Formats: sequence, C-alpha cells, structure tokens
Amino acid sequence: MAEPTAEMQAVPDKLGALEAKPFFTTTLPEPRTQASPSEAARAVRCDTRISFNPEAQVTTKDIAIPSISGTLAARIYIAGGKGPFPLVVCYHAGGWVVADIAVYGGAPRAPSLGVNAIVVSIEYRHAPEHRFPAAHDEAWGAYAEVVENIHELDGNSDKIAVVSESAAGNLAAGVALMAKGMKTKQPVHQRLAYPVAGNDMNTPSY
Repeated sequence: MAEPTAEMQAVPDKLGALEAKPFFTTTLPEPRTQASPSEAARAVRCDTRISFNPEAQVTTKDIAIPSISGTLAARIYIAGGKGPFPLVVCYHAGGWVVADIAVYGGAPRAPSLGVNAIVVSIEYRHAPEHRFPAAHDEAWGAYAEVVENIHELDGNSDKIAVVSESAAGNLAAGVALMAKGMKTKQPVHQRLAYPVAGNDMNTPSY
C-alpha cells in the first residue's frame, strides 16, 4: 500500500491532535460532535497559510428541497459567469451516520470552481435513527427535484453529474441506477471517490 505524502499525512496528524477518536471506538452521539477530517484539513490550511481566496470566488445559497420526510437542507454553489451551467449533484460522506453539508463544504466547492458548474449539495436523514433505505430514498427524491427545476438554477439539463465519496458515493451510484431504471433524466457522468460499492462485506476496512 502506498504511503501518504507529508502533505496528506498532516491531515490525520491534525485530526489526532484535535482528539478525534476512530469511529469504531465510539458510540453515538460522540462521533457527531468531535472534530471531522474536513475540519482537520481546514486547520492544516490555516497552520500552513494556504490561501482561501480561490474558494471565496464561489457564492453559496441555502435552500430547502421537498422530500418524503418533509424538506431537506441543500446548499447551492455558484462559481459565477454566464449560464446555462453544467449541474453537479452531490451528497456528503460520513458513513450514512455523521457529518452534514456544512462539514463537507469543500467537496462541492472544488468542482464548482474547477468546471464552472452549479453544484447542489444535499442533506439526508442519518442512520441509525433512520434505517435503510431512508437516505437512498431522499437522495433520489432530491435529485429528481433538482432535475425538474434545473431551469430555475440556470442549469443545463444535458450536462448533469453526480459526485460523491465513500458512503455518499454509494448514494450517488444508487441515484444513477435509479434514473436508468426509471427511464428518466440520467446523469451523464459519475465521479465516485472510494465509494462503498459491491457486496463483499468481509474486508478489513468494514
């Protein structure tokens, strides 16, 4: 297995300095209140004085999206320029249990800036309070709602992507499969970073 670079290792080192415990050693609600990897990354940026100016070019807008449970919080990231823009729908990581769209604010900000797209980051109900398939149902419902109202976002309905990582990569992949199965508007691209995929649960990481 490849070793992390010094720049990458600084983040887990900082997470340890912030006294965050590995999830498997804790029980709820502790992992929801301790420092997150994204907070550790932000702290490293502050320590090393890496500029936040590029991200400042992206404006945000908080909205509520209708869902089967009432409404879901969502945050729109807009890099600026003239539309219609490609549209990226993303869901936050956290094992379906922890974090939220604020904790994972950096992940949607990057594609908004990098490809000049509108990014919609969507919240969902967490386990174990809300059992499977609650998060998946809401991920799909929010995607369908965004697609239906894409014109209000000045988005291009022919350029829709889903982007997520880890457990949220599973949500994004599920949304793409549901769109295909329902013969509705499908994403033209998926960017899934180390997604929870497949059915082999007998792995060291799990």
